[in-house]
Amino acid sequence: MKLTMSSEMGIHAVWFLAVVGTGEPVLSSLVARSISVSETYLIKVLKRLVAARILASRKGKKGGYRLRRAPEEITLADIVIACEGGDDMFTCLHEERECFNERACPICNTINRATRAFYAELASTSITDLVAFGWTPELPGDAR
Repeated sequence: MKLTMSSEMGIHAVWFLAVVGTGEPVLSSLVARSISVSETYLIKVLKRLVAARILASRKGKKGGYRLRRAPEEITLADIVIACEGGDDMFTCLHEERECFNERACPICNTINRATRAFYAELASTSITDLVAFGWTPELPGDAR
């Protein structure tokens, strides 16, 4: 299984905001430079995180993004679901191949169990857990 670039950017952006978090909004350009991604694409991801109420945004001269919740209240599952759109990882082809019963299908059951385990593991890891690793971003100047 592979997460999309959106999820990776989302996790890194939230992690960055938690590490540098002063409660004040941080410019998307600073986040993008600090995590080495395209600001244009990052803004799309940040908007998803705002819609999911993980981040808050403010427009204007003192605008930017900040955590909406405490880092210990934000899990990797929250971020991945916000970035991936909450779609199922697996779509059974039972309609195309006339599967006998989706609920009894060993393929569907196995993949659904794996998906639940995947999200349970992500839900057990908070942004605070990531911050505890001691990562400190290199800030490109004081561009806040």
